[in-house]
Amino acid sequence: MDLRIKNNIREFRRGLNDVAQRQIPFALSLAINDVLNEIRKNWEKRLRRAIDRPTPFTLRAFSVRRASKRTLTGTVFAKAIQGEYLKHLEDGGDRRPARRAILVPVGQRLNKYGNMPRGAVGRTLNSQKVFSGKPKGHRRAGIWQRNKRNGSLKLLIHYADRARYAPRLKLVMGAAKTATARMPSAMLKAMRKAVGSAR
Repeated sequence: MDLRIKNNIREFRRGLNDVAQRQIPFALSLAINDVLNEIRKNWEKRLRRAIDRPTPFTLRAFSVRRASKRTLTGTVFAKAIQGEYLKHLEDGGDRRPARRAILVPVGQRLNKYGNMPRGAVGRTLNSQKVFSGKPKGHRRAGIWQRNKRNGSLKLLIHYADRARYAPRLKLVMGAAKTATARMPSAMLKAMRKAVGSAR
């Protein structure tokens, strides 16, 4: 994800006195950080709207790398682990499994976040008449349970070789809108604070 925002700081400089001119880098860093924090909050709200019951871990995905008056550059970013799966919801496309397969529960009890509880696969495999594989005459591999009475099979967990996602987060688009709308007022507020603190 890459977001670039242009500014018209040359126009802003016109008509400022010497004190205000010297405080511009400090004011810009304050304004940038203010907008970055608002983008982060909006991204967290977007996760709640776009994802069904996101986990607390997912909601802690975003962090801000703050701007300073020397760099005048800041970033809102997803942490490494969360970013690995959130990028598929932002960009769309296929996700391949890190190991052998993606485990897809079929009629299994899920936790309040819509996921299989930790250790559920191991407990399922330890149950009677449960096995892992691809039964003869069936197209899907996974974890199956055999009915004790009639020997019929029931798929409990499907082994998928990929998961397909449609882009639905639209984080970059939202960030651009927030920055465009909020940066002018954030800069004016920051400029007043910077000039007021000047020595």
